[in-house]
Amino acid sequence: MLIAQLTDFHVTVAGARVGADVDTRANFAALAAHVGALVPRPDLLLVSGDLAEAGVEEEYAFVLAGLRGLGIPFAAVPGNHDRRAPLRAAFGPHAGQEPGHGGLVLDLPGLRVIGLDTLVEGQGHGAIDPPQLTWLEGVLAGNDGRPVLVFMHHPPFATGIPAFDAIGLRAGRDGLATLLRGRADIAGLLCGHVHRVMAGSFAGHRTFIAPSASHQFALDLDTPGSFRVVREASQIALHRVVDGALVSCLVAGPAAAG
Repeated sequence: MLIAQLTDFHVTVAGARVGADVDTRANFAALAAHVGALVPRPDLLLVSGDLAEAGVEEEYAFVLAGLRGLGIPFAAVPGNHDRRAPLRAAFGPHAGQEPGHGGLVLDLPGLRVIGLDTLVEGQGHGAIDPPQLTWLEGVLAGNDGRPVLVFMHHPPFATGIPAFDAIGLRAGRDGLATLLRGRADIAGLLCGHVHRVMAGSFAGHRTFIAPSASHQFALDLDTPGSFRVVREASQIALHRVVDGALVSCLVAGPAAAG
């Protein structure tokens, strides 16, 4: 199974921009056209948060139309710019509908995919609250031995970029590590949020941060609070689970519209 991970669209309402001049609606439209033309064609799209910039209905309707038009199964978890209620209302079965959180489970041939909801409404940082950890414990206990791929918005490890570590996963990290550590069925974790490619390890498992589908931020390892957009060639993350382990690669994405 070939999985394309798409993240951090930050789609705005019509006529708006992110920052001074980033046209995220145009960037998303270009992304959708590019994904639709990929060869080989992905079997599944995982959207790891920040679908919208303000979390309003118009933004989600635009994203949903673009994803549906691809004819590829997809699932989404919220990021810190999203709002849970309108995302759930727009995406229905494509987003988690658990009481109190947007966690979800996809049972696929030879693979189980678990989405985690790290959104703290109105805040930049993330958290996984105790009820969701209890839910996750039950989901993992019920796994039948298939490899498990976890996707979420906020990375569970420190990236070394002060601006993003200040709005990282502040709560639930230890509980998540306890649930995942030592499990042989965890293929890996997929994250977004940072607008850069990064790879690391969490609780002994491979963890991959995908680049933004719209715009990247500078790799600033020294300046707190620095979120500087940089013009870099866009890329799309593709994943497979091979012999129970996560294998990830990057392919060229569309030219950025702004």
